[in-house]
Amino acid sequence: MEAFIFILIIGFIFLFVFLKLNRKKRKLRLKNESVPSHLGMHVSEGKLIVKALDASFPSIFKSNVKTRILEQHPNWTENEYQWRFFELKRYFVMNSLLKSVPMFSEEVDEVWHEMLMFTKDYEKFSMKFYGEFLHHMPNMESEPIPGERAFFDWMYLSLFEPRLNSHLLWGVFLKHPIKKEILLDFKHLSDEELLKKYFRQTTQWDNVKKYLINKLKLEIQQAEQFQHEKNPFIKIKSENEFHIILPAAVFFSLYGVDHYENNINSLIPFYSAKAAASGSSCSGFGCVSSSDSDSGGGSSCSSCGGGCSS
Repeated sequence: MEAFIFILIIGFIFLFVFLKLNRKKRKLRLKNESVPSHLGMHVSEGKLIVKALDASFPSIFKSNVKTRILEQHPNWTENEYQWRFFELKRYFVMNSLLKSVPMFSEEVDEVWHEMLMFTKDYEKFSMKFYGEFLHHMPNMESEPIPGERAFFDWMYLSLFEPRLNSHLLWGVFLKHPIKKEILLDFKHLSDEELLKKYFRQTTQWDNVKKYLINKLKLEIQQAEQFQHEKNPFIKIKSENEFHIILPAAVFFSLYGVDHYENNINSLIPFYSAKAAASGSSCSGFGCVSSSDSDSGGGSSCSSCGGGCSS
């Protein structure tokens, strides 16, 4: 009997290892489309950040990183590499504005990891763009903190136009409500207090930082007015329009947190339509990507500047 139990346990262990390895081997399929110009930046002043970022990347550095990554990942196409690098550049832009930015994509983080192998070139890039070294720190949490992911999503979607590949690489956007403590901070604290608490401590790009502060403050004010309106939000029709429902995400985070996911799902009916067309039984968030758990299911690391403590 004991021998049978021992064999059964060993069998379960082998099965677990096999499934885990097989999960890692699954290839993420990205749509074959060109990346948007200017990183798909919504904010006109933000295009100057994109320009500064591009100027901070020497051509030889980019070429070496690309060569190394495609050697390490021979199953990646040129387009798949470009999209991962594109989303990493968006992440770098967010780091130029915010005090700390968790990394919520293993796929994008893979490019960052390989970039760090060129130590001197990465340091030169970091010092030129940030004025300090942007550290890559492992995150010990096996699952992302929902409140952190929600704040990341709001910032990301306020800056950039999401594409289908953005959803595939980062995982589900707006799945979680924004922490009420964060929203109350943005409601009550002054611009100076918010800059100190949430944003990178430099005067560079202050106009974009203040734009984000004022945008969230306005959406919080609008949320109070929406309480007295019936069906104040419109349904979006594509993956490119998620930024349109940010005011709804703020409203449901404040006044409908218990039914947040259902409320947000009601504004993205095209996911349910795609599920029906493919014969899937899922709807809403569960239909963004079959690889969602691989690409956006966990935060593998985060970043901060020289003032961060580990």
